Amino acid sequence: MFILIKRLRQGLAIRVMRAARAANRSPLARRLLRGRSIRRFALVNRLYHTVFRLGVTTGEGDAEARYRGVVLTGPAWDATIMPSVSAGYYEEFEVGVFERLASISRSVLDVGANIGVYTCTGAARLPADGRLIAFEPVPENLGYLRRNVERNDLAGRVTIEPVAVGAAPGRLTVHLSGEQTGKHSAAAANVGTAAGALTIPMTSIDSYLAGGGLGPPDLIKIDVEGYEGFVLRGAAETLAALPALLFEVHPELQENCGCAAGELLDLVFARYPWVFVIDELDNVLRPCTRAELDDPHAIGLYRSNLAAVGRPEHLDALRQWHGLGTP
Repeated sequence: MFILIKRLRQGLAIRVMRAARAANRSPLARRLLRGRSIRRFALVNRLYHTVFRLGVTTGEGDAEARYRGVVLTGPAWDATIMPSVSAGYYEEFEVGVFERLASISRSVLDVGANIGVYTCTGAARLPADGRLIAFEPVPENLGYLRRNVERNDLAGRVTIEPVAVGAAPGRLTVHLSGEQTGKHSAAAANVGTAAGALTIPMTSIDSYLAGGGLGPPDLIKIDVEGYEGFVLRGAAETLAALPALLFEVHPELQENCGCAAGELLDLVFARYPWVFVIDELDNVLRPCTRAELDDPHAIGLYRSNLAAVGRPEHLDALRQWHGLGTP
C-alpha cells in the first residue's frame, strides 16, 4: 500500500510540473512575460519546488529519477535540474542532440558536468571504444556525478576531472548558488542567492589534452554559467579539428564574467561554417548567422543554446533537425 501511495504521489507531482511547464511554454505566457519564465516570480517558484519535494524526493535530501535510460540522483534542494529531470523534460531536445553526436564520437568533453545528466546519457550512447571526460569542480556536484556514473555502470567510459576549465591553467574562484546546482559561477552576480565561494584548480582544454597525450575530441559541451568564452579561449588548438560544440549564450551572464557574448560568438563563427540555435520550443536546429545573433530577440528562454558544426559527418547526423544538405 505504501508503495502504491508513493507512486500515485509521484505521478500526481509529475503531472502538475509538466502542466506548469506546458503553461509556461504557451504563446500567451511568453507574450505576457516577454520571453521570461514564470518561475522568476518567487511564489510560483516556491510552489513548483514544494510540489517536487512532496511528490518526488526521498526525504533524505536526495531525489532520484530515471531519465532517458539512466538513473540520476541529485540534491532535493535544487530548484531546477532535479525537478525537470524527475518530470522527464530537462533540456530534452538539447540532450537528444548531444546523444546523437555522442553516438558517433570516440572522444567527448563535458565541461561543467554538474551531476552528470549529459555525462551519463552521452556515455551510455558512445561507441564501444568511446570515452567521455567530465569536468566538474564543485564538491557537491562532483559527489553526485561520481555516484551517477557508478550507478549506471559507466566508469569504464567516463573520466571525471575535479577541476574548472578556462583560458589557461591556474586557479579560479567559483561563487556558489543557494538556488540551483547549475547556477554556480565565476561571477557573484550570476548565482542569485549566494551560498559562499571556493577557489579551485583550473586547466584549459588545450593544456589538458596535451598533457594527457589524448587526441582531439569529436564533441564538446560547455555549460559554465557565463564562463564559456574563457573555455573557448583555452581551446584554440583543439578547435582546429572542428569538434562539434554545444554551448550556452547568455549575454548578461557572460558580461558579468568578463568575456562578452559577442566575443564568444566571434570565436565560434571564425571557425565553424554551420551554427544553429537549439530551439527547445519547436525541437529544431535553426541555422543562424553572426549578424542575426546580434538581434536581442534571437536568444532567449528555450532558445539560449547553440550548436556549432564543422564536420560533414556531424552535419549529416543532425539532418533530421535542420534539413540542410550535406556538402
